[in-house]
Amino acid sequence: MIEKDKVVGNISSIFNRYSGKEDLENEINRLQSHIVELELDVRTANLRYEKSIESEKKAVAAKQEAEEKLNALEVKVKTLEHEVDKERADVPASISFTCNDQFSKQRTEEFLRSLSTIRYTDSSLVSLYVAAGESPESIKDYELLTERVDNETLALTEKVVSTTGFVLFYSPDHMINELIVPPLPLDKSSWGTGNVFDISALSELLNKDAGVCVLVAHAGESFTGFSLDSQDFDSFQMIKTSVKAKHAKGGFSQRRFERLRDEDIDHHINKVKLALKDIIDEFGNSIDYMILAGDLPLAKEITSDMLLDITQVYSSSDVRIEKHNISGIMKQLMTCRRYRL
Repeated sequence: MIEKDKVVGNISSIFNRYSGKEDLENEINRLQSHIVELELDVRTANLRYEKSIESEKKAVAAKQEAEEKLNALEVKVKTLEHEVDKERADVPASISFTCNDQFSKQRTEEFLRSLSTIRYTDSSLVSLYVAAGESPESIKDYELLTERVDNETLALTEKVVSTTGFVLFYSPDHMINELIVPPLPLDKSSWGTGNVFDISALSELLNKDAGVCVLVAHAGESFTGFSLDSQDFDSFQMIKTSVKAKHAKGGFSQRRFERLRDEDIDHHINKVKLALKDIIDEFGNSIDYMILAGDLPLAKEITSDMLLDITQVYSSSDVRIEKHNISGIMKQLMTCRRYRL
């Protein structure tokens, strides 16, 4: 009996040993499976890290490439600007306008109607409007404009002295190369192409019923006036005072004479200011432009201390003040200058 129990015990001990080994093996298998999972996670993390490193490298490389391209473009722009400046500098001083005429309002309108009848088969005709105080270079898409208009023509436009802007009508075959300076300021710059010239904005400006205050200043004889429609004067004054002529001799007598002349001019300026003030007080709300002509430095001095919210136009017209032809003063001021390039 004792022997039997011993055998049973041995068998039980052996079973328990084998049973524990199986548990261990199961635990080992579980742990090995977990290790495999962790290894997969580590590999995935490594791949992600490598990809992020690669993406970062690509981003850095792309940034460097973009910076290099930007620097190259900046260099190219500066080079092109230098070439354009050089070409302009190389334009011979002898190149000038083939003609320079004064057109009356009526003649300008007839001229524009003639231009509007010209028609090309393609859209190569250029109409360029440059506003007062601006230049072609300040216009939007100027680079495209330089592809349409040759450098010589653009260089010539820079020789035009105008306080009102100008309009260029240009054909690439140079059959038409006309520049018009209007008497009143253009308020908007633009350009375009077509198979006909765009004369609309200039025609509209010429036919605009603008209220105009006029000052034609000369030492000893000046003129102030107002026109509601920039055609006929609704009110005007002629101011005449005695101003001594310039002294030709030197010494004390000349200095005294010049002092007396300056006093005469100051007296004349004060009288013109009063006349101009009368017009502004009466028609101020209807004045769109103030045109200054004659002796421009004197005209500017007369208006220098007037706080006016009115657009001033400096006319280069040689206006003659004639009492018997007052309407002719406005006609002289409202002429257009026409240049043939």
